[in-house]
Amino acid sequence: MGDRLEELILQGNFNEAKQLYAQTSFKSFSHELLSTAFDNESLANYSFLAMLLLEGEDEKLHDLAYLVLSQPLCHIEGAYASALYHAQRAVELTDFKNVKRLENLLFLNIVPEKVVSDEKAKEIASKILVLDPENEVAQEMLR
Repeated sequence: MGDRLEELILQGNFNEAKQLYAQTSFKSFSHELLSTAFDNESLANYSFLAMLLLEGEDEKLHDLAYLVLSQPLCHIEGAYASALYHAQRAVELTDFKNVKRLENLLFLNIVPEKVVSDEKAKEIASKILVLDPENEVAQEMLR
Protein backbone atom coordinates (compact mmCIF):
# COMPACT_ATOMS: atom_id res chain seq x y z
CA MET A 1 0.00 0.00 0.00
CA GLY A 2 2.84 2.42 0.84
CA ASP A 3 4.15 3.25 -2.62
CA ARG A 4 0.67 3.37 -4.11
CA LEU A 5 -0.65 5.60 -1.32
CA GLU A 6 2.29 7.96 -1.70
CA GLU A 7 1.87 8.09 -5.48
CA LEU A 8 -1.84 8.89 -5.23
CA ILE A 9 -1.34 11.57 -2.59
CA LEU A 10 1.52 13.26 -4.42
CA GLN A 11 -0.59 13.31 -7.60
CA GLY A 12 -3.44 14.91 -5.66
CA ASN A 13 -5.64 11.91 -6.40
CA PHE A 14 -7.23 11.94 -2.97
CA ASN A 15 -10.37 10.05 -3.96
CA GLU A 16 -8.39 6.96 -4.96
CA ALA A 17 -6.16 7.37 -1.90
CA LYS A 18 -9.34 7.45 0.18
CA GLN A 19 -10.32 4.08 -1.30
CA LEU A 20 -7.01 2.62 -0.10
CA TYR A 21 -7.67 4.16 3.31
CA ALA A 22 -11.11 2.52 3.45
CA GLN A 23 -9.64 -0.90 2.61
CA THR A 24 -6.94 -0.83 5.29
CA SER A 25 -6.82 -0.96 9.07
CA PHE A 26 -6.27 2.43 10.65
CA LYS A 27 -3.06 1.19 12.28
CA SER A 28 -1.57 0.16 8.92
CA PHE A 29 -2.78 3.33 7.24
CA SER A 30 -1.36 5.62 9.92
CA HIS A 31 1.99 3.80 9.87
CA GLU A 32 2.19 4.08 6.07
CA LEU A 33 1.17 7.73 5.95
CA LEU A 34 3.58 8.74 8.70
CA SER A 35 6.40 6.80 7.06
CA THR A 36 5.57 8.38 3.70
CA ALA A 37 5.55 11.86 5.24
CA PHE A 38 9.00 11.26 6.74
CA ASP A 39 10.27 10.07 3.36
CA ASN A 40 8.90 12.82 1.12
CA GLU A 41 8.14 15.67 3.57
CA SER A 42 5.28 16.77 1.32
CA LEU A 43 2.49 18.98 2.61
CA ALA A 44 0.17 16.89 0.40
CA ASN A 45 0.21 14.20 3.11
CA TYR A 46 -1.39 16.65 5.52
CA SER A 47 -3.80 17.91 2.86
CA PHE A 48 -5.06 14.37 2.37
CA LEU A 49 -5.69 14.06 6.11
CA ALA A 50 -7.49 17.42 6.09
CA MET A 51 -9.77 16.10 3.33
CA LEU A 52 -10.54 12.98 5.36
CA LEU A 53 -11.31 15.14 8.39
CA LEU A 54 -13.67 17.32 6.37
CA GLU A 55 -15.59 14.20 5.39
CA GLY A 56 -15.82 12.96 8.98
CA GLU A 57 -14.14 14.31 12.08
CA ASP A 58 -12.46 11.59 14.10
CA GLU A 59 -10.06 11.70 17.05
CA LYS A 60 -7.72 9.18 15.40
CA LEU A 61 -7.44 11.29 12.25
CA HIS A 62 -6.81 14.40 14.35
CA ASP A 63 -4.11 12.50 16.23
CA LEU A 64 -2.50 11.41 12.97
CA ALA A 65 -2.63 14.99 11.65
CA TYR A 66 -0.95 16.10 14.89
CA LEU A 67 1.79 13.47 14.39
CA VAL A 68 2.39 14.40 10.74
CA LEU A 69 2.66 18.10 11.58
CA SER A 70 4.71 17.74 14.76
CA GLN A 71 7.21 15.25 13.38
CA PRO A 72 7.95 14.91 9.64
CA LEU A 73 6.53 18.32 8.68
CA CYS A 74 7.66 20.24 11.78
CA HIS A 75 10.18 22.24 9.73
CA ILE A 76 7.33 24.02 7.92
CA GLU A 77 6.51 27.38 9.50
CA GLY A 78 3.32 27.12 11.54
CA ALA A 79 3.36 23.32 11.70
CA TYR A 80 3.47 23.21 15.50
CA ALA A 81 0.62 25.72 15.81
CA SER A 82 -1.44 23.60 13.40
CA ALA A 83 -0.45 20.46 15.30
CA LEU A 84 -1.77 22.13 18.46
CA TYR A 85 -5.21 22.51 16.88
CA HIS A 86 -5.33 18.81 16.01
CA ALA A 87 -4.02 17.73 19.42
CA GLN A 88 -6.67 19.85 21.13
CA ARG A 89 -9.47 18.45 18.96
CA ALA A 90 -8.32 14.87 19.66
CA VAL A 91 -8.41 15.65 23.40
CA GLU A 92 -11.86 17.23 23.13
CA LEU A 93 -13.23 14.31 21.10
CA THR A 94 -12.06 11.89 23.81
CA ASP A 95 -13.66 13.99 26.57
CA PHE A 96 -10.27 14.86 28.06
CA LYS A 97 -9.87 11.23 29.21
CA ASN A 98 -7.19 9.88 26.87
CA VAL A 99 -3.78 10.20 28.50
CA LYS A 100 -1.85 9.73 25.25
CA ARG A 101 -3.76 12.58 23.61
CA LEU A 102 -3.14 14.82 26.63
CA GLU A 103 0.57 13.95 26.52
CA ASN A 104 0.68 15.25 22.95
CA LEU A 105 -0.21 18.69 24.32
CA LEU A 106 2.68 18.44 26.79
CA PHE A 107 5.07 17.73 23.92
CA LEU A 108 4.04 21.01 22.33
CA ASN A 109 5.33 22.78 25.44
CA ILE A 110 8.90 21.63 24.77
CA VAL A 111 9.15 22.27 21.02
CA PRO A 112 11.12 25.33 19.85
CA GLU A 113 7.95 27.37 19.22
CA LYS A 114 6.53 26.35 22.62
CA VAL A 115 2.91 26.61 21.46
CA VAL A 116 1.65 25.37 24.85
CA SER A 117 2.60 27.67 27.74
CA ASP A 118 4.25 26.42 30.91
CA GLU A 119 1.13 27.31 32.88
CA LYS A 120 -1.14 25.37 30.51
CA ALA A 121 1.29 22.43 30.48
CA LYS A 122 1.17 22.22 34.27
CA GLU A 123 -2.62 22.27 34.17
CA ILE A 124 -2.61 19.45 31.60
CA ALA A 125 -0.06 17.46 33.62
CA SER A 126 -2.31 17.72 36.66
CA LYS A 127 -5.25 16.39 34.62
CA ILE A 128 -3.11 13.49 33.42
CA LEU A 129 -2.15 12.59 36.98
CA VAL A 130 -5.82 12.37 37.94
CA LEU A 131 -6.26 9.79 35.16
CA ASP A 132 -2.88 8.09 35.64
CA PRO A 133 -1.20 8.89 38.98
CA GLU A 134 2.02 7.11 37.94
CA ASN A 135 2.44 8.96 34.63
CA GLU A 136 6.12 9.87 34.39
CA VAL A 137 5.68 12.48 31.65
CA ALA A 138 3.20 14.44 33.75
CA GLN A 139 5.27 14.03 36.90
CA GLU A 140 8.33 15.38 35.10
CA MET A 141 6.38 18.38 33.83
CA LEU A 142 5.40 19.33 37.38
CA ARG A 143 8.95 19.19 38.76
